[in-house]
Amino acid sequence: MINLEPISQIWNIIVKSNTFNFIIFVLILVWIFKKINVNAIITSLQQKIIKILDEVKKNHEDAKNELLSAEKAVENLGEELKVIVEDATKSAEVISQKILSEAQKQIESIENNATKVIEAEEKLLISKLTESTSLASVETAKKHIKSTLEQTPTLHEKYINESIEELDRLNLNG
Repeated sequence: MINLEPISQIWNIIVKSNTFNFIIFVLILVWIFKKINVNAIITSLQQKIIKILDEVKKNHEDAKNELLSAEKAVENLGEELKVIVEDATKSAEVISQKILSEAQKQIESIENNATKVIEAEEKLLISKLTESTSLASVETAKKHIKSTLEQTPTLHEKYINESIEELDRLNLNG
């Protein structure tokens, strides 16, 4: 008969060793990979990674172009600011001159108005003084005439007669 013992010993060694377990594990993985279609998954992942890398490259190029545009935009910023400051300074000078000119005109206008008011007040005061002086003169003349007439009664009659003659002449001429 055939001795099966060495075969059984070999079988026991294989079953108890990690090699057998490893071979079974590999066979199971191969069977799972065939069922899952790992190639399709790996290809899909590769395509996604390539797409992401392309997007990253595109974004990098876009960012690089934006940076260049920004650098060009600020390249002449110093000169532009200088021009803006110069224009603002000129505008401020023009406005300042205009304000000073307007203020000078207003000062002259105020001075002219003040002079006119003073002259009008002077005329009014002179007029009042003249009027009061005239009234005082008339009163003084009246008092003087009354006192003269009282001191010399003959003059009183003489003035009355002269007035009557004057009225007669006016009536004859008129």
